[in-house]
Amino acid sequence: MPKLTLKYLLPCLLLSGMSLITYAEPVPLDHKKIQQVMAQLQIPGAALGIVQSGKVIAAQGFGVKAIGKDAPIDANSIFKIASNTKAFTTAALAILVDEGKISWNGKVQDYLPDFTLHDPWVTKEFNLIDLLTHRSGLGLGAGDLMLWPEPSSFTRAEVLHNLRYLKPTGEFRADYAYDNLLYIVASEIIPTVTGMSWEAFVKKRIMQPLAMEHCFAGNVSSQKLSHVATPHGIVDGKLQTIIRPIDPEKPSVSAPAGGIQCSLNDMLTWVQVQLNQGKTATGKSLFSEAQHKMMWTPHTIMPVSWRSKHFDNTHLSAYGLGWRINDMNGYLQVHHTGSLAGMYSFVSLFPELDLGFVVLTNQQSSAARSALMYTIMKPYLGDKNTDWLSKFSPSNKAAAKQHTNKPEKSDVTIDLNHADAKAYIGTYEDPWLGRFVIELSDNSENAFLKIKALRIEKFVGKLYQIKNSNRVLIRWDDRSLEADAIIDFNRNKLGSIIGMTLAPASKDVDFSYDFQDLNFTKL
Repeated sequence: MPKLTLKYLLPCLLLSGMSLITYAEPVPLDHKKIQQVMAQLQIPGAALGIVQSGKVIAAQGFGVKAIGKDAPIDANSIFKIASNTKAFTTAALAILVDEGKISWNGKVQDYLPDFTLHDPWVTKEFNLIDLLTHRSGLGLGAGDLMLWPEPSSFTRAEVLHNLRYLKPTGEFRADYAYDNLLYIVASEIIPTVTGMSWEAFVKKRIMQPLAMEHCFAGNVSSQKLSHVATPHGIVDGKLQTIIRPIDPEKPSVSAPAGGIQCSLNDMLTWVQVQLNQGKTATGKSLFSEAQHKMMWTPHTIMPVSWRSKHFDNTHLSAYGLGWRINDMNGYLQVHHTGSLAGMYSFVSLFPELDLGFVVLTNQQSSAARSALMYTIMKPYLGDKNTDWLSKFSPSNKAAAKQHTNKPEKSDVTIDLNHADAKAYIGTYEDPWLGRFVIELSDNSENAFLKIKALRIEKFVGKLYQIKNSNRVLIRWDDRSLEADAIIDFNRNKLGSIIGMTLAPASKDVDFSYDFQDLNFTKL
């Protein structure tokens, strides 16, 4: 008999079910609470849906696609689902496993010979499951700057190649750290074994069989553009649209990790297939029950947050293949969130109840996403009274604490007379992100130093000398990035600048801005 360790018990507990109750009465959407969340947290539009026992219980849009316009959100409005894309990528691979073209335990280098990590032994042992379960040993969000902010000039082949420059921060197959790059690598296996791009394969083998006419792995078709919701965010204290210029002729490098755009109706179809263990409404198999089980099997142990413990009575948490898996109020929950500039999503499934929920929003508020999901989800789990808006709303005190380490305007200056200001000027190169240039804006009295990345369009900003410090602050011109950075210049024994390193300017900068992984040499 195997030793009853946590690693052994977790799959048994989660996959066997943790409640004797197997049915919950349908609960109508509480429009008043939903509208309160949207009003207080400034959400222009949201689409919320529920499926149960193979039927759509609710599918409704709230608000508008874009501020200043009257076009309403409905169940066919198209949102970016961000990291909820990962379940589509793993399903695509599952189809190929069913066909015998790949194996979950197959070594990545057997499919992609250029795959190289910092550690040669880890490189040799790395398999397909390792690509999908956030246990690589790489740091949180390592290399994400090649993906976001969009647009960048990186290709998926370059992402694959540049992995070798990222140093591990944890133990292989032991430490959980969320990543996106390895989903890009996983997607590259598809054209290797099929000759089809990730976009074409997902469209042909998943979206078309499910008649998902408002769901796109690549660019949205011209016939459906009127359905697309506009991204929004709070920029400089004001709700604004967030627009990213995307080249329609070039595939999004990040798409397999977070690029699918989809409507609520189509996401509810997707949820029903998941709850039906891979079978479509007509009884055909999109992927086998064996692959369904594999995707929902806990592979990497995850920490249980304070919030999950106190809000959900969660005891165990893990990552499967493209899905998070845990217990919530005595039930097995399979779920994932998605976060992209201006759009957040949340999918939550309860297989014991044959129950699924989808929340799509066109504003980058994690508080709103959670409050909306809990408002429609928790009544099915026995809690009809909790005010989830108050539970998830960020308090002023908490917000102030988050910004503690962020330099204020009074702490910085554009003083070009600083002893080192002119010495900062030059070209700097990082092994995987490429070149950044620091230059003088012009020769006028209002001249200032600016920095720009040659491969990331949105990384253009001014340099500010932090008072009483040798450190320099970057304030990006695009304030919607919310990702200002600090520069530390490296010097030789003579005091000359020979390079620089970067770090996030505050703790609330998103982990995908992995400035800490950069190490520039001055050319």
